[in-house]
Amino acid sequence: MNSLTYVTLKAFLAALCTLEESLPDEVQAEIRTVGQKGDYDQLDEIARNCPQLETTYLKARKALNRQSQERNKGKDFRPDNTPEPLNTETENFARNIEELKDMQELLDKIEAEMTRNNANGSEVPEKIERILTAEDCVAIASQVFP
Repeated sequence: MNSLTYVTLKAFLAALCTLEESLPDEVQAEIRTVGQKGDYDQLDEIARNCPQLETTYLKARKALNRQSQERNKGKDFRPDNTPEPLNTETENFARNIEELKDMQELLDKIEAEMTRNNANGSEVPEKIERILTAEDCVAIASQVFP
């Protein structure tokens, strides 16, 4: 499994775990098909086309990509000393920190499960396959990752 597929699978599982209601039957059927075939790249398309999953899925993707977007603070990094333009308006940068912490904790649990039995990450663990092939993947996901 390549790293992009790995990120997609983790973000998809995180989105499933945050749902409070089951997904529509046609979406469940698509997820089961993906789980049976092992074509996990399709989960990205399913999540982006499903209104119940899309927002949380994208938040999870951002949380997973945040670390890779941070710059290294070594000798090679030269700060940009260009002054920023004066902003006379107050900007609201407040975020719900608790929501970010909860998402990161969930992603850490998923990561631990994915790497527990499989050090190289090439196969999907049995618990995760069980989620993706279940009749109600939301219910099973919330049992596996409470």
